[in-house]
Amino acid sequence: MRKLLIIAALMVVGPFFASAQKAATYDPAGRWYLSVQGGPMYQRNENSFTYEYFKKPGKLITYQVGASIGYDFTSSFGLRGTVEYGQNRSAANYWQTAARGFYAYEFKNISAFVDGVLNFNGLNVTQRGFAPKVYAGLGYAHTFNFVKPDDFGTPYHQSWQGPFHPWQDITEKNHVFGFRVGGIFEYDFLNGLGLFADIAGEAYTDWFNGLEPDEIDHTQGTGYAGFPFDLRVNIMFGITYRFK
Repeated sequence: MRKLLIIAALMVVGPFFASAQKAATYDPAGRWYLSVQGGPMYQRNENSFTYEYFKKPGKLITYQVGASIGYDFTSSFGLRGTVEYGQNRSAANYWQTAARGFYAYEFKNISAFVDGVLNFNGLNVTQRGFAPKVYAGLGYAHTFNFVKPDDFGTPYHQSWQGPFHPWQDITEKNHVFGFRVGGIFEYDFLNGLGLFADIAGEAYTDWFNGLEPDEIDHTQGTGYAGFPFDLRVNIMFGITYRFK
């Protein structure tokens, strides 16, 4: 079955790559483009170690989808704006609870970034189908809908409702700033279509996951020193179309 799927995929994708290799490539300068993309992401924040302690690190891999509009000013430089929607997971610090329980929770985000994109083809004065790029950008995120995931059961006290424990308050509906860097590996076809993989690292100021790093450790009477950013690594795949 696996061999049949590989052969079928090659039969579908192969002709597109073959025609692209034979066709003349184009200069992206002065062209607008639209992209849609989606894929998995892995998140790190103050209490990611809680998932690892309870042997559930795979739960921190979730998904994100997005859409972009961009413009290439020259063959080597352009700007793009991106809006993304994602599903995230975090947890309360189990060291701060008497029961040392697994207080996991989920939340959603809508993020918007403006990126500066550098196309290496333009730097080398070379136009070809494969276009490696790097980018960096600044953005804003809104996080909301903090809930307890069903697959973790109910590790909370019966008299206390909600996904959070009473010693570590989680703030809901947050507004934070972010920055990111990444790389794009794109293959452009003659008719303006392109396929790409986008790998990025994102950092958001605290409160993205509803917690800040200086939460008080009530069991020790001391402050909890955490990392001042909530981090994510995204690997997204998508399709782009350039207007003439």
